[in-house]
Amino acid sequence: MIINKLAETGHDHADESMSFWDEVVSITFDPAHIVGEVFWQLVFDVVLVAFLYGVVFKKWLLPKLRKQIHTELDNEHGIEHHDDHIHIKGAKDHD
Repeated sequence: MIINKLAETGHDHADESMSFWDEVVSITFDPAHIVGEVFWQLVFDVVLVAFLYGVVFKKWLLPKLRKQIHTELDNEHGIEHHDDHIHIKGAKDHD
């Protein structure tokens, strides 16, 4: 298997008594490694996903795009918004 060959050639460790798979198991259940994984998962989920997508995209960028598109469509179709009603210019020309 290729991964075993790579593991044998790249396995320069002071304790040569551990095989590649033994080392994988020890890293997987190592408390320090688990805490590190949880930390980076929180950083990714909170900072990148929640902040960038949830705040920057959904609360800032998307409303601006939506308003711009809405204005362009209103201009294209001759719609004027007022406080309690709208006016459609040239409605007699449409079916």
